[in-house]
Amino acid sequence: MQKAPEIFFDVANFVPGLREQFEGRPPNPKRIVLAAIPVKNPQEHPKPVPAGTDRRELSLTDGKEYWHWEAESLKSLFRGDKRPPVLGQYPEAYNDTFILLDLHALEISKLFGDRRDAEMREIYSTLRRRPDGRSLGFVHDYMWQAAALVLGTRPLSQAEFEAIMARLERSCRTFEIGSTSRNYVAALRQTLGQEGSTRN
Repeated sequence: MQKAPEIFFDVANFVPGLREQFEGRPPNPKRIVLAAIPVKNPQEHPKPVPAGTDRRELSLTDGKEYWHWEAESLKSLFRGDKRPPVLGQYPEAYNDTFILLDLHALEISKLFGDRRDAEMREIYSTLRRRPDGRSLGFVHDYMWQAAALVLGTRPLSQAEFEAIMARLERSCRTFEIGSTSRNYVAALRQTLGQEGSTRN
């Protein structure tokens, strides 16, 4: 079971624009902040329907508080030129970053059904190769927001970001046993199910 660090977010590491949003109401260090999933009016739609909003406009929540932040692009959030270590089977160097991205994959699956391994592999591949490329759909847009939150809260270089996305892409490929398999999300639910309780 992967474990989140005791202090998951350090506001001192946030990019200036995001730090400003949290200065008046800093996040609870024991809670995990995620990008909220934008959906259309639930009173008009019995089942969740993606709102189709601009992915650059993020609503962030820890389950109780809300913050709003506009991220210009992922490329604008890269910091420094640090080279990543080799990310093997257990990439502990960026454990909290992987947890944060995995929790977003679980969130979108919880609302819209488990995502296919092939879909998530393509999304991670696209984020690695073309961070700010055209949208592949609402799941891609949401994972773009997850990536923006990661880059906005952690000083990561472009090389580090690409290595992280490549490792996630490899995970999806490992779990993929056909065009409709959904083993990646099922595995996340097993290993990270308890992490979601930090938002309850």
